[in-house]
Amino acid sequence: MGRSAFRQIGAERAAEWEEKGHGRRHFFPHRLFQLPKCGPDGYRIAERMCGEQQLDHHWQLLLYADPTLVERFPRALFFDDDLIWHQQHFGRPGQVASATVLIRPDALYSMVHHADLVQRVGRFREHKTQIEKQLGGWPWMLVNGALALAIERGIRTVRTPGARLAMQNTDESRDVQPYLFERVYDRPLAELPGAVRRDEWWEVEVSTAAAAVLMPVPGEEPVHEEKTVCVMHDVERGLGHPADDPELARRADESGDEALAAMLAAEALAGVRATYNVVGTLLEDVRSAVEPHGHALAFHSFDHSDDGDQLHRCREVDYRLKGYRLPQSRRTPETTDTNLAFHNFEWLASSPPALEAETPVLQGRLVRLPVTLDDFDLYTGRQSYDEWEGELLDHVERAPYTTVGLHDCYAHLWLPRYAELLEKLRSRARLRTLDEVSADVLMSAAV
Repeated sequence: MGRSAFRQIGAERAAEWEEKGHGRRHFFPHRLFQLPKCGPDGYRIAERMCGEQQLDHHWQLLLYADPTLVERFPRALFFDDDLIWHQQHFGRPGQVASATVLIRPDALYSMVHHADLVQRVGRFREHKTQIEKQLGGWPWMLVNGALALAIERGIRTVRTPGARLAMQNTDESRDVQPYLFERVYDRPLAELPGAVRRDEWWEVEVSTAAAAVLMPVPGEEPVHEEKTVCVMHDVERGLGHPADDPELARRADESGDEALAAMLAAEALAGVRATYNVVGTLLEDVRSAVEPHGHALAFHSFDHSDDGDQLHRCREVDYRLKGYRLPQSRRTPETTDTNLAFHNFEWLASSPPALEAETPVLQGRLVRLPVTLDDFDLYTGRQSYDEWEGELLDHVERAPYTTVGLHDCYAHLWLPRYAELLEKLRSRARLRTLDEVSADVLMSAAV
């Protein structure tokens, strides 16, 4: 997967920031990553604010605190799911802020500015003062980064929403506090030369503002390249065979809890984490058993049918899960790249033909994660267990990436030897979740 590019502003440049007319209290050393993906709610809000429907215009600007700052805080703080609510850290400590960016022929638009670490740190009172003191200038650093990106790409105009427009387009369930939106969306722009209000937008003439921009310098960091195996479970109970094999469906429903407990026990014994793709109607039933072990959760449709509105109904169950696994590896008219982006999905898992990919790849602002083989041939009797395992292990030996899909409804066919299989896989490769692989694909795509 190679290396991840970033732009960096080091601690030694604090005086330079002040010389450009900015307040010292807003400065902190950081790294900026430019990712070719939609930010959280990015597609939805860009469509609403700008009428934008082209996926390839979407970028995400991610701001990470410099490693020297990260070391001052407990590492776990940067991965707490309640604190880092949007989960945009991609497995790396120090993620502070994010902006959805549109790069269009007329201008660069920077929208949906948020910083979970700072804005939600009240949940961790013992760190609140230092986080706000050290990183509270994130709105200024984020705007500086957007302007630097425009300068780098020769873009003449930058537009960002004013506080009122941003509030109008935020989640209606949130308790909107105007002061916070003004601090994020108005104050940094009001201090910039070349920035004027036009209707509900701030518009910045880049050539005029350039003198106030602290340009970051390029850098890069390594991304994992080790041999990887992903074990994923499609948790569907009897929903996969209600009509064609009702007896299997009945047994799968009856034995589902027992099978799940056995899977988790084997993985705990082996010290590995898997990915559980769960049908939305079952998620709340299994979540409490799966999550405490550190496994990744993803959706396997809402009800394992081809009925429309699967994505929307999944998001009514959970808004943050990153992945979507296609039932029976069939891509429906609903599961286009655009619809998946609209509903905040970052990765899609399916067969290589369905994805037109043999290895993990970012395409259409979506990470495609091909499933090498699953256990369907065990169910049909086309392969014995030994034949199936041999094919799997042979692929692991030959290829840098393998994903094996296991259905809970077929667990009786492989579960008796699952612990042994995990040991064989672990001896040949590093076992990782699909969330982890997706994160590395995305970070490798940073430019």
